Amino acid sequence: MTLRRRLMLVTTLIVGTVVVAAAGACYLVIRGELRGQVDLALTSQGVLLDRSGGRGPGGMRDRVPELGARQGGPAPYVTVLSAGGRVFVYRGDAALPTSERDLRVAAGNAPAGMSDRRVAGLHLRTLAAPLPGGGAVIIGRSLADVDRTLERLRLVLAVLCLAGIALAALLGRRTADRFVAVLDRLERSQAAQRQLVADASHELRTPVTALRTNTEILLDEPDLPPAQRRALLADVVDQTEELSALVADLIELARGDQPADAVEDVRLDELVAEAVERARRHATHVFFAVELDRVAVDGVPERLGRAVNNLLDNAAKYSPPGATVEVRLRGGELTVRDHGPGVPPEELAQIFDRFFRATNARDRPGSGLGLAIVKQVADRHGGSVRAATAEGGGLAVTLSLPGARAVEQIPAPAG
Repeated sequence: MTLRRRLMLVTTLIVGTVVVAAAGACYLVIRGELRGQVDLALTSQGVLLDRSGGRGPGGMRDRVPELGARQGGPAPYVTVLSAGGRVFVYRGDAALPTSERDLRVAAGNAPAGMSDRRVAGLHLRTLAAPLPGGGAVIIGRSLADVDRTLERLRLVLAVLCLAGIALAALLGRRTADRFVAVLDRLERSQAAQRQLVADASHELRTPVTALRTNTEILLDEPDLPPAQRRALLADVVDQTEELSALVADLIELARGDQPADAVEDVRLDELVAEAVERARRHATHVFFAVELDRVAVDGVPERLGRAVNNLLDNAAKYSPPGATVEVRLRGGELTVRDHGPGVPPEELAQIFDRFFRATNARDRPGSGLGLAIVKQVADRHGGSVRAATAEGGGLAVTLSLPGARAVEQIPAPAG
């Protein structure tokens, strides 16, 4: 049995048990209240008998005290027993059936007591009470109205129980689905963390090994020619920068599992313009053609800036000298298009995976984490990112952010 089914059954069982228990308690309370009213009327009749001191037929008084209308009125069934057990019908269609206990009450050997009896198919509640001077009287009141009320109550409670159990099953299913979804997300997060650690260990091994090798050569060969020493030192610097960039990218990816930063109102066009100016300083071999709408979005400026920087750096890195990188912001969509070698069509779906390097770009420096960070930032902002082969060659990557709104330009003062 799957975890979802077990959780649903357990939740349904618990809620269903509570519903049935509550319905049962409600039924018992109402049943006790209804039957208690009948018992109260019978008890009041017995109290009148004790106070009257009267006798019935055969040497007893001919009258049994009756209750008024407010106390329930006269009892429909009254049977008198002599001390010897002789039965006299005082009121009713037939004598109430007697029991051994009734005979003991008539003989003065037992106290008054309540019981249920059936007479001619009628369900009666009866009181057998001793008479002063000997004998006993059995007073009966019909429970037909009480039984009909309780029957309707049982039907209503049964329907409510079925509805409650069905609702419990629905709630149990939803609860189980949510719980399993949380577990699935947790498992995926843990699997992603394990994969990130494994991939990072693999990717870090190459620059660390090269850096160690060059350092050992410099230590073991003090008499290296100056040109070769400078070349090795230049390699060490390059490898250190590569390692630093890789560590920074890994830290950025790890931040994706942390709680979201405070969201601000971000002028996306200004953020992109600043990123382009930064890219121009670092990538002097290409030109940047920029078209920006005045747009604002809700987001985290630092994370959005990192995503835009990665898009620009990626486009500049794969563009040949003298090429143009086109940057266009329309609404909430930022498109960065280069004129480089592009990506094979069969690999487009993988370029946002961690550490993925296209087959035609594996001879270039890089960790394969830049576009993965862009996707992570897009996901955290409720947006998306897509890549496509541009017409005429190259790659076009589009970052879409929700909730973009145009910003009206304030006209300059006259004069």
